[in-house]
Amino acid sequence: MRFRPPHWLPWLGPLLAAGAGALAGEYWLGGGFWMVLAAALVCGFAPILAHRLWRRLHHRR
Repeated sequence: MRFRPPHWLPWLGPLLAAGAGALAGEYWLGGGFWMVLAAALVCGFAPILAHRLWRRLHHRR
């Protein structure tokens, strides 16, 4: 059975970025602006990178 990545996976990026930025601002504000920005960028790009990695590994087979 071949599993395909969900087509909506890359669209989770902005939602996760907003959530991570809000959580970082609420709980890790000691890091300031850069901590919030780093958390938002990492969590925002993670679904896009996961989708591309999944597709790349899937097409190799």
